[in-house]
Amino acid sequence: MLLSGGVTTKQAVIGTIIVFVVATIYVLIRDKVNRGKAQTGEDRAALWGILERAVPEIGSYTRAYGCWEWTTYQGKRRTTQYWYYGLAFNADRLWVIPLSCEGGDISYSSPYCIEKKDVGIVNSKKGNCWVELYDRNCNEILSLTVFEENLNDDRYHPLNIVQAEEAKAFLQWKEQWMDEVNSANGVTASGKMKKPLKK
Repeated sequence: MLLSGGVTTKQAVIGTIIVFVVATIYVLIRDKVNRGKAQTGEDRAALWGILERAVPEIGSYTRAYGCWEWTTYQGKRRTTQYWYYGLAFNADRLWVIPLSCEGGDISYSSPYCIEKKDVGIVNSKKGNCWVELYDRNCNEILSLTVFEENLNDDRYHPLNIVQAEEAKAFLQWKEQWMDEVNSANGVTASGKMKKPLKK
């Protein structure tokens, strides 16, 4: 059968298969390169250096890389926003350093500290790597995820950082804060993103 432009169905199928194979090979090579970069720890070392400079008494904290992405819809229009953070946390506080990752360089803006005593609701699900922190008036303070593996897949995921131990520590920290803060404030978190309280 001849399609428009003088191309047969067989040629179109072969062309589609070739494009698919090339795309798959590209993704696999990119993934391997990014995993190699993550193993060398260049991005991690740069971020850890920022945390050392920005957080007082950094030795008493666990460091991690956090991020968040959120998609909103207005009619047919979809908008996704991305945030990147350097984190330092312990039993009583969380230091947050907003990051910018332009052109392969990591820069940062003013760090801020969230004290556990000032948090009204910790929303998440047990075992999940995302968390939302709210004040006592149900205003959002911060939302983030801490993944074990972060690869520079595209311009919206700019860093190669592997942090298995840190992600495990963050999960334990998040669940401890969730239990303690919510219990102290007499609230039950919903476990649903952007809907902090269970109704």
